[in-house]
Amino acid sequence: MSSPWKRLRPRLPLCLLLALMLGASCAHDSPRAVSAPGSPPAPSPWALPTSTISWNEYACDVIARNTAGQFPAARTLAYMNLAINNAIIAAGGQNRKPDGAAAGAAATVLAFMFPKDEQAIGARLSREVAAVGDDVRPDFSAGVEIGRAAAASVIEAAKADRVGLAWSGPAPTGPDKWVSQSRPPAPPLGPRLGEMRPFFMTTGSDFRAPAPPAVGSPKFQADLAEVRAISDRRTGEQMRIAQYWEHLTGSFAAGAWNAVARDAISEHRLGEPAAARALALVHMVGVDATIACHDSKYTYWVPRPTQMDPGIRLPIGVPNHPSYPSNHACISGSIGLVLDSLFRDDGGRYFAMGRQAGVSRMYGGIHYRFDVDEGFVIARKVSARALEVGIPTDRPFMPVGR
Repeated sequence: MSSPWKRLRPRLPLCLLLALMLGASCAHDSPRAVSAPGSPPAPSPWALPTSTISWNEYACDVIARNTAGQFPAARTLAYMNLAINNAIIAAGGQNRKPDGAAAGAAATVLAFMFPKDEQAIGARLSREVAAVGDDVRPDFSAGVEIGRAAAASVIEAAKADRVGLAWSGPAPTGPDKWVSQSRPPAPPLGPRLGEMRPFFMTTGSDFRAPAPPAVGSPKFQADLAEVRAISDRRTGEQMRIAQYWEHLTGSFAAGAWNAVARDAISEHRLGEPAAARALALVHMVGVDATIACHDSKYTYWVPRPTQMDPGIRLPIGVPNHPSYPSNHACISGSIGLVLDSLFRDDGGRYFAMGRQAGVSRMYGGIHYRFDVDEGFVIARKVSARALEVGIPTDRPFMPVGR
């Protein structure tokens, strides 16, 4: 049997712009397959009708409706897809089909993450149970209960991950230290996020960045001057790239990468178990990259370029946390590298997208080159650790960090 990651059909033509910016397919040149009279419709060539894909789409809608925020969106998708993965493995061990298990796991985690939507989430799951045929419903319903049980274990792990550690300050002070540029000034975002329990790393400090260039040093001044030069001569294309990767609405950056991953999964025709493993890996590595990045951010408290040069003009907002290293480079870089590993015949397109996401922050005037470069170093280390640890195909996975 071939590998579950192997391409199962020829590559469809892609629109160049969307390949660079969205990683999504455009209209097909060839006509759609026509089913014989009386036969079921042919499978869609661009989207797989699996429970895992369907519940990921729904989760992104729930995240958007709740305006959850960047990291809550990433954390939700990580734990939900971990629960789906574990539920499908458990269902297989009981000779049950995976779709009910995926639905039960997803609904249970989403209800935990968004308790005010619990009734609506439960109603959606109930409609699925009612909609399947009489001969299928007992197996589907049994799978739902397997999914609920798998999700319960994942939820217990989520409750103990230390995401909500309180910070009482104070922030360090001095001309080389970050200060809030919000008006009025606000407490920093995620100052203890580096202490959260990772999925694949041992601790958030496993891959701590080296000390950045000292404020006032030739390297620091050169990189600051580069950001100012971009600001002074910013092209329309640079502005739009910066704005595209900002992702401050909808399902945020995690949802955007979820859509990219779903497109790749559908294009490669992965089955339910392989799709669940891929999405769990993508989103858990994104969380680990965030943890590693914030560990470094709040070790060094590097000021943003606009703090050092107020003349820098901005097409996007300044995140309320220190500059070094770049979250976009850490997170999008790590996700892109993982997707490239899973879908090797796509020619490295996903890290190319991640690289653009990192560079977009320089175009936006909010990061130095050394922020972005070191973010990609962290991305390579975090993704390599995740791929080394891996997600087993024969037993549930739980976070290995402490």
